[in-house]
Amino acid sequence: MRAFQTLRTRNNPDFQLADFEICTMILSALEWKKYNGEIFLYTDSTGKKILEDAGILEIWDGVYTSLNVMDNLGIDENIFWAGAKIFALAYNPAPCVSIDLDFILWQPLNFDRFKNELAVIHRESKDLPCYPRADFFHFDNDFTFPENLNWNLEPCNAAFVYFGNENFITKYRAFAFEFMNAAAPYENQNGWDLLPYMVFVEQRWFSMCAEICGVKIHNLSTLPELFSGEQNFYTHIWGYKQFLRENPLEAEKFCRDCAGRIAYDFPNFAENFSKIERFKNFFEK
Repeated sequence: MRAFQTLRTRNNPDFQLADFEICTMILSALEWKKYNGEIFLYTDSTGKKILEDAGILEIWDGVYTSLNVMDNLGIDENIFWAGAKIFALAYNPAPCVSIDLDFILWQPLNFDRFKNELAVIHRESKDLPCYPRADFFHFDNDFTFPENLNWNLEPCNAAFVYFGNENFITKYRAFAFEFMNAAAPYENQNGWDLLPYMVFVEQRWFSMCAEICGVKIHNLSTLPELFSGEQNFYTHIWGYKQFLRENPLEAEKFCRDCAGRIAYDFPNFAENFSKIERFKNFFEK
């Protein structure tokens, strides 16, 4: 199964990746290749240079700077920070899989059971504050929501998505970019008040679009399984990253644990990677 990932730096020369982020993306890409097939990265020129300097371009089957185009799309990426994933769908026809750089799948999946439908890791609770009513959103033109949107559907976590339906991809992308181009939050909306814009277009519209297209969404796990630790076939460090940024000793321990797994699962890659000055201390016993 073809998979793709995105790294969007907005060609900011000050953009940096933490060591724990690099260690995680290595495992994300290599574990996918080990069990499930090819994986490609879509980034911009600055992103490719960062990964080249880190010595990890080889972990993907191809690295493309297609996201340079986003510099001229007029989308506010301070609000739509994950818009690159939706943009990259233009280069990845169904069937394909989108995987976040902080998501690791530890085993093979049988994609035949999903056929021409959709699959996500789990649903989110629609009652969370980040999923407000339609009247929360503000737009700067005559944009309006379609009348047939079902606001009672549970949103889909988009850290890992199987896209098996090309008609869904076309409709999902078209409305997503219409929404992102029209969005104009009020001046007093900032920080967490802006989060609903991104999660609507990525997660909530996903569920709505699937219903409109008549496409089934398969859920690979549930929130209770996630919070109870009952599942062990994937790792998503999304909520853990801020903790690692604020706790350098824990971040170092995390990198050492990743290095150990990299060395165990991918000794050929680890042989060269462990010699890079920036990372070699993580491999020392």
